Amino acid sequence: MPRCRQCLSKMEPREGLCPVCGIEPEKHRADLTPPEIRIRFHARAIRAVAMFHLVGACLGIFMVLSSGAPNVLFILAAINLLLAFGLERYSLIAYKAATVYYFLIGMVNIISIQRGPEHALGIVLALLALYLVGNGTAKAIFDRSANGL
Repeated sequence: MPRCRQCLSKMEPREGLCPVCGIEPEKHRADLTPPEIRIRFHARAIRAVAMFHLVGACLGIFMVLSSGAPNVLFILAAINLLLAFGLERYSLIAYKAATVYYFLIGMVNIISIQRGPEHALGIVLALLALYLVGNGTAKAIFDRSANGL
């Protein structure tokens, strides 16, 4: 199955447009309009966030298996793995779950900020991920209505 050159999703073009991002799959970057460039950026940012979730899941599983870390870490690794696969497929349920997850992680880091400066990095990462996945353009991609932007 071919991949769209813009959002990198596996797709079957409908009426010459990618069903996920709504851009012509074979269009070169120099030929894109400003809204299409914004859609392309956010689609690729969503995939990057999905890859970070995959790395986090692998690290969590490795920590549980190698050092006997708490089983709660295994549950967080499973959540990260599910989010990685859902975001990589631009699933609307994964979008909703990811925004709730980032909000909760951000709240935990805000509450825990008194324990050390590493929680400031957690707040920044949660806000960055919430912006990349939770903005209007990203929501349009998940709703499959990006071609109307």
